[in-house]
Amino acid sequence: MNEGSNHYEKAFESWLKDNGIQYLAVDQQKRTAFSRGKIKSFDFLFYTPDMRAFIAEVKGRKFSGKNFSAFGSLPNWVTDDDISGLENWVRIFSSQYHGLFVFAYDVENIDVETDGREIYEYLDKRYVFMAIRLADYLDGATIRSRKWKTLHLSAEYFKKCVLNLNELVLRTYFRTTNGHE
Repeated sequence: MNEGSNHYEKAFESWLKDNGIQYLAVDQQKRTAFSRGKIKSFDFLFYTPDMRAFIAEVKGRKFSGKNFSAFGSLPNWVTDDDISGLENWVRIFSSQYHGLFVFAYDVENIDVETDGREIYEYLDKRYVFMAIRLADYLDGATIRSRKWKTLHLSAEYFKKCVLNLNELVLRTYFRTTNGHE
């Protein structure tokens, strides 16, 4: 486990291990050595069973609501640096790699309707992981704060584009074992 990472990243790393997904975690202590110049580094490289490669930036958010189905209360903001960092790493690694924002929601309430999404337990905390492809994020992003240089997605757009990571991995696995989706 990457000791320098936060609990959201540690939980996601544990999820990757539990699901048998090949990955490489960026050591947070060595980010500047890893990063090329001023490019913000990412958190994980991971590979689906059909060997599609993802460059993932994990964004941890608390969720204290009662219901995921409306999606309106799910924070999904990122910074300009997050976006430009992923864009640059995709260019550096090549188009075979896909930029991905992984939102790790720390579910605080016991009785939460997650709209069918899996709750992942890690070290006495409960998480729901959702992802959005960089390209989809760019298509729908609007300015959240000019001062803080943050962007976000509307609830409707987020709901339309969000990926359940389990479905991404299972769909990929199904295609590789059966030759189609």
